Amino acid sequence: MNQRTPLLSVFIAAVLVLSSSAAFSQIINASGGGKGWSMTGTNPMELRWGGKLVTTYQTGEEYAKPYFYPLMGPTDENVTRHWPMKDGVEGEAQDHPHHRGMWFGLGSVNGYDFWHEPASGKKPKPFGKIIHKGMNGTSMKGDTMMIKVRSEWQGMDDKKKIMEDRREFAFTKKEDGTLIVDATITLMATDGDVTINDDKEGAWSIRTIPTLRLKGEVAKGTMINSAGQTDKDVWGKRASWVDYSGPAPSGRTIGIAIMDHPTNLRYPTWYHARDYGLFTANPFGQGNFEKETEKGVGDYTIKNGESLTLKYRTVFHLGDAKAAGIEGEFEKWAGEAGK
Repeated sequence: MNQRTPLLSVFIAAVLVLSSSAAFSQIINASGGGKGWSMTGTNPMELRWGGKLVTTYQTGEEYAKPYFYPLMGPTDENVTRHWPMKDGVEGEAQDHPHHRGMWFGLGSVNGYDFWHEPASGKKPKPFGKIIHKGMNGTSMKGDTMMIKVRSEWQGMDDKKKIMEDRREFAFTKKEDGTLIVDATITLMATDGDVTINDDKEGAWSIRTIPTLRLKGEVAKGTMINSAGQTDKDVWGKRASWVDYSGPAPSGRTIGIAIMDHPTNLRYPTWYHARDYGLFTANPFGQGNFEKETEKGVGDYTIKNGESLTLKYRTVFHLGDAKAAGIEGEFEKWAGEAGK
């Protein structure tokens, strides 16, 4: 029995390794014919469609929060700003170093800032850090791949645990190149009450390539929301969706739409949508967006042991919002059973 114990230990260790996040480095075929999703790695996680890179989920603890970068849109070109992940890209502004690809963050949670980071040069409150803690699994359905991950929110310096979250990201690729990302994020008050304070910074966010901006050297973009408001008038307004569109590096018109699900807190949400390429759906900033309201009305507390779930759809499409039928896409998504 003692002679077999080392071999048994090795076997058990191997099983544990294969059961970890690294086990998801397998190729997953969704639809055959050279198509299908695959995922490799854990830091970062790389997602491919038909062998081509679509995005990576950056999970390293050197970052203030996990984020997706790059993000390949309908023309197989990156549609998020490269900086600060990559220097020297022509036309890119080197501002707001905390704007990384596509991410989830909040400006004020229990007195900590989970939006900015030390490189931002701002510290009105202690910085927080969202730490990727591992995988909860993957699943496939048709041309959709789902990845499930978990995170922990803590003080950057004092390591105080604030809460946990569970994230589900569903990626769908359409025949015309459209990429759909469905994000379901559940914030969990695991260590006492969690108060998300009224703040314009947050929550589900993207920083676009410079050609989609409304202002700047190479800016040729436009914005529109579900209420028909355009460009700078979109900022701070409530809407079911907001769409940024403009030319891809290749010259073809592309767009990015962020949609707020009707089951979400305070639907339709406010959008922190800026003319320099940032746009974010934020249900916690009413006192900042609506000047006639009192500061603090956007506060929200998750009681200890309870949770809050938020759902967002992001559509990377060809053409502008009208050509892509974004309003119809929203209505279809909002009405789908089980969402």
